[in-house]
Amino acid sequence: MRVKVGNKYWNLLFTELDEETGGECDSPDTHGKEIRIASDLKNQDRLEVTIHELLHAADWSKDEEWVEGVAEDIARALWKLGWRDS
Repeated sequence: MRVKVGNKYWNLLFTELDEETGGECDSPDTHGKEIRIASDLKNQDRLEVTIHELLHAADWSKDEEWVEGVAEDIARALWKLGWRDS
């Protein structure tokens, strides 16, 4: 699916990744850029990794520690509010 983040478009894919990689986001300057999420992730893990990679897309300059912390907080809040993958 095509998603718009920060006035740029990425192809968001749920695909097979190596077992240590939950997600990947191409640089905003990459032609045909993608956000790839491991298709074997489930439930809150899938939500958190998706948010994590979308945050990278939104602000590539943020460091990994910031992105990780904010993604965890947002995922936890959305999960408590009842978000579930349909």
